Amino acid sequence: MKKSILMAGAAAFALSVQVAPALAQETPAQENEGEVELKQDTIIISARKKDEGLLEAPVAVSAFDSAAIENLQLESVDDIARFTPGLSFSKAFGRATERPVIRGQSNVLAGVQFGVESGTAYFIDGIYYSGSIQNLDPNDLQRVEVIKGPQSALYGRNTYAGAINFITRGGTGEYEATGRMRLGNNDTREFAGSIAGPLLPGLTGRLSVRDYEYGGEHRNLVTQDLVGQETTFSASGVLDWKPADMFDSRLRVSFNEDRDGALPIFLQTAEQNNCLPGYRSQAFWSRSGSSNRNQYHCGVIAPQPVQLNTGPDADGILNLIPGVPVNATNVFLPRTYGLADGTAFDGLARDLYVVSSNSTLRFGDSGWEVGVLAGYSDEHLKSGYDSDHSPVNFFLAGPAQEAFFANTTRRDIEDYSGEIQLRSPQDARLRGMVGLYLYDQLIYEGDITFADPSGRARDNGKRTTRNEAVFGLVELDVTDRLTATLEGRYAEETKTDRTSVRTPRVEFSKFTPRLTVDYDLGNGGTVYGIFAQGVKPGGINGALGESVGLPTYEQEESDNFELGLKTPLPDMGLGAWNLTVAGFFTEATNVQLTTAVSSPTGAINSVATNQGSGEITGLELDLSGSFNDILSGGFNYAWTDAQFTEGCDADEWILTSGGGNFTNPAAQTGNDFTSLFPGSGPATCSIEGRRFPLTSEHQASGFARADFKGAGPFGTDFFVAGDLTYESSKFVQVHNGAETGAATIAGARFGFENDKWTLAVYGQNLGDEDSIAMATRWLQGPYYSAGFSPNTAPVTASRSAPRAFFGTLRRGPQFGAELRVRF
Repeated sequence: MKKSILMAGAAAFALSVQVAPALAQETPAQENEGEVELKQDTIIISARKKDEGLLEAPVAVSAFDSAAIENLQLESVDDIARFTPGLSFSKAFGRATERPVIRGQSNVLAGVQFGVESGTAYFIDGIYYSGSIQNLDPNDLQRVEVIKGPQSALYGRNTYAGAINFITRGGTGEYEATGRMRLGNNDTREFAGSIAGPLLPGLTGRLSVRDYEYGGEHRNLVTQDLVGQETTFSASGVLDWKPADMFDSRLRVSFNEDRDGALPIFLQTAEQNNCLPGYRSQAFWSRSGSSNRNQYHCGVIAPQPVQLNTGPDADGILNLIPGVPVNATNVFLPRTYGLADGTAFDGLARDLYVVSSNSTLRFGDSGWEVGVLAGYSDEHLKSGYDSDHSPVNFFLAGPAQEAFFANTTRRDIEDYSGEIQLRSPQDARLRGMVGLYLYDQLIYEGDITFADPSGRARDNGKRTTRNEAVFGLVELDVTDRLTATLEGRYAEETKTDRTSVRTPRVEFSKFTPRLTVDYDLGNGGTVYGIFAQGVKPGGINGALGESVGLPTYEQEESDNFELGLKTPLPDMGLGAWNLTVAGFFTEATNVQLTTAVSSPTGAINSVATNQGSGEITGLELDLSGSFNDILSGGFNYAWTDAQFTEGCDADEWILTSGGGNFTNPAAQTGNDFTSLFPGSGPATCSIEGRRFPLTSEHQASGFARADFKGAGPFGTDFFVAGDLTYESSKFVQVHNGAETGAATIAGARFGFENDKWTLAVYGQNLGDEDSIAMATRWLQGPYYSAGFSPNTAPVTASRSAPRAFFGTLRRGPQFGAELRVRF
């Protein structure tokens, strides 16, 4: 705590800034009237759980209103990340796994292993949401706010790096209806509509439905089927009740049905490794037929054809398994895929039910009020993919067993959350808030096999998460312009895992303070400084971690400093422009990473471990506004330098030592074969100076729109909009070898509109950017194993399967037309 006090006192020396996208929020009146023009009015946000101007709020936030969502073609959180400085999104496993990364704070296993989280939490109408957000109906959104930095008091658990809050549309005082039809290439179609209006005195409502389909564009060479298809049907209903000025409440109910095809993934084989020579390479498997002595790949992983054993062979001609040289002499296993389906389930099938409520009770004219939030979700999820890129799972295990890497699973997930807040009068010089929070999650998981396609015969066990917290906030107007805000949250989290025998339960607790000092510039802007502590939950590694002596992993913690400026720029004859700039510095300890381990069955998998500390320095800038009534737009940029200051990784030793085993973690030493492999070494487990994985150093985006009043047919307005985004390459792992490559993506939209309808032509990824969306460090096995292709490496060397990688292909150019109507 002494360190925390000292660091809080030094917060003034931190540098930090943030900017919001250049598109103004619609006021409720504008939304009711159906206006969707770009405007440069005052943007109103609720990032601090109260309505305030974007430039006035002393917090780093990027806000997208409904007009921006439409104009920038924001269909998912992946699109939102392209226009949010400091937010990167890694879509590696389709719509089953999400890895939002704010300000470099990431986790490779997030969404893959129970309990491992990215540190960026989702909220819908301020209520914590733990599932995939990629299927959320964009037509049902009033606004999206990306809030950066730890949010100790105002938001729930796991806001270690920040929070993304999706604010949905509600009922209206007058009847209205909207509709959307979108048709495009690759069999893309979308039909969506909503109706809203008064139901009873004090009661309004909204009903929304959406039917979406994307047909896929990449073809599996084995089955000749398209991969990457997505289909979603969703429906939601909202009731807004305000029987009197003293009380208002919102009830929202939604249902999503998702059915996606096999993932568009490919295997980059061990035969393509090009660096770090050593024993953990294909050359030392006697029947591999390979002379490649490299253990790893350094550089960009380029897109390659999809070859997945996800169904019957298309033409009856056997396909070669990727990475098996033509002169391989292994006679025990085929060098080709079988003609039958090799995986029991591929793609995604999800049924999701969500119920939430948000109520406020005011005590007369006193200014005191109580807020109550509650949420419930019930998710039934089946997901699977051909992770071994071979038919070995069928030949070795038979139809009653799971795939080799156990990536065909069923999950049933229930979430409950509740929160109550007591707030003092907000117009008082000294004001505050205190609250209680409770979150419960229950997960049942099973293996999907050919013999049990439901995944219910082999139940892997019950897992739970419970988080209890008390939080508060005190805000003081020191002067008419200077305000200080002190927040704090004390949380206790308990996780259980029935698959763990010796460590079935862990408990964590942490108090996280946040101090903000802001000064009103008197022109609608503000300058602020923040010190905040963050915590990312720890957890259990299950039976696999227990078997290798790594049963649990600890919380990751951080100290964060930020200084920001938000201001309208002086009128210099160039129009009205807003500038936000933020600089930040973060010290992270007990950084959660991934460690590859062998399971008792011989399969290789990963567990979460705490392996080091790091520092993150960054700058975020946003300029937004309009030159005149015709032309508006903006530009934003983020620089994030996230590096380890210390840390030891066992795989780093294997790679740098010529394939030697890491035998003494305490002394950070092991077997060293560098003298046998020119170009290897020096042997070390240190990751000091390495960049955090899944983190882009540079991000930038620019966008513009021109509106020509009355220039279209029938008195309509003509508009044209364009955007360009850039994200630098991301490393796959802490070794900083394999990377995704940079991505530059262009989009455009033009059409005609009036107050009743919009007809537009759109295009996305017009330059056909083909850098991969993400890659994962993987294995060439299970084709290679001691029983089928003996390993000739010394017993003191790593004799695990050679390293390979699988990557996720990006969508190519998308284009089409859409019609929006408003009544």
